[in-house]
Amino acid sequence: MRHEAIELLSRYLRINTTNPPGDELKGAQFFAEIFEKEGIAYKIHEPTKGRASISARITGEGRDDPLILLNHIDVVLAEKEQWSFDPFGGEIKDGYVHGRGAMDMKGQGIAELMAFLEIKRKGQVPNRDVIFLAVADEENGGAFGADYLLKSHYGDFSAGLVLNEGGFGLRDLLPDRPVFLISTAEKAANWIRVSCEGPPGHGSVPQKQNALERLIRALNRLQDMDNPVVITDVTSEYFRKLAETWVFLKPYLEDNKEETLIKCLTESGLSEIPQMSAILRNTISTNVISGGSKINVIPSRVEAKLDVRLLPGQDPDQFIAKVKKQLGDEGVKADFIVKDRAEASPIFTDEYRKIEKVFSRRFPDAVIVPSLLFGSSDSRFFRKKGITSYGVFPVLISMNDIKMVHGIDEKISEENLVMGSEMFTEIVNSLCGI
Repeated sequence: MRHEAIELLSRYLRINTTNPPGDELKGAQFFAEIFEKEGIAYKIHEPTKGRASISARITGEGRDDPLILLNHIDVVLAEKEQWSFDPFGGEIKDGYVHGRGAMDMKGQGIAELMAFLEIKRKGQVPNRDVIFLAVADEENGGAFGADYLLKSHYGDFSAGLVLNEGGFGLRDLLPDRPVFLISTAEKAANWIRVSCEGPPGHGSVPQKQNALERLIRALNRLQDMDNPVVITDVTSEYFRKLAETWVFLKPYLEDNKEETLIKCLTESGLSEIPQMSAILRNTISTNVISGGSKINVIPSRVEAKLDVRLLPGQDPDQFIAKVKKQLGDEGVKADFIVKDRAEASPIFTDEYRKIEKVFSRRFPDAVIVPSLLFGSSDSRFFRKKGITSYGVFPVLISMNDIKMVHGIDEKISEENLVMGSEMFTEIVNSLCGI
């Protein structure tokens, strides 16, 4: 007989909650049916038609502030013609559950659900309230999900700790030991519009004030902007842990100096690997350029949109001032589309140590490290309220498997889903004194 988590995830993946448009109400109703069967009270929060989140609470003794098990219902677009299977088929085959959201993050949502249901089924009384919270709109900014809930219903979701996405285990980061990441921070998305205006004209008569050409020159100068390595608290501890295995980091382990770490990372070339560079630097990616409608007409206005990600502790106003200076043209303007400042959760807490111990019991040789998520998650809304949030998903995958997140042929192994559910239950039990 298949594990309950496998059957539930298969059903959940068949619900198309691609955002946009989202239509997360269908996912919320999936959980509502389960809660009704289990005799658990729940609330559906629907700020606008079809954009729904669902919460359920198990009341504890109140000795600690509530624990929230957070996950998101929506998924990103899956272009069916590029996949080798139906992205919304929920197929169970060859030891895997197949479908968009298997890794991001319906699989974790089911693992959290299993931990939540076990408390109810066993009649256990946790030392704190436990809240299951599946939200809408994470993949498009959270306005109809976590952001809305904390602005409109903060009293219902004030908590001591949130467990969310962002952490996982890697079997091949080190040659002979698994590495489990616990996400304690993430970069802040600061989207910037760079624009330029100039006189229009006929394309047969080039001019120096061509707005598009000025914009291109400015963006080329931006590519040469100094982008130094910045060591944060989380990356400092991340590399300190990995130094136990990575020999080239031994000098840092010995003197614990930031300049030594930067030297080790630079001389080894590790700081230039894109995934490593993203946790060590503020980044700029030019992803959209628009302007002009006819090949023989010089456009009067053009713009580019930049995806800027800032490390915790970085000031977005100071960064955009640096961008403007580097653009090197007063006629090229830069302004925020989205402005945000990154927050981090503390690493050295009793709750973090409890999570560590669960990983260590199951994998005694594992290296367990705090990590920085270079994307964004709903954890940022809770951190801004002063609520500690950790990204934890106890699965063990390869570096190559990460490509499935927002990629093609997303799936999760049955083994990982079962293990993730079991370990998530152990983590919740530990955090709740069960």
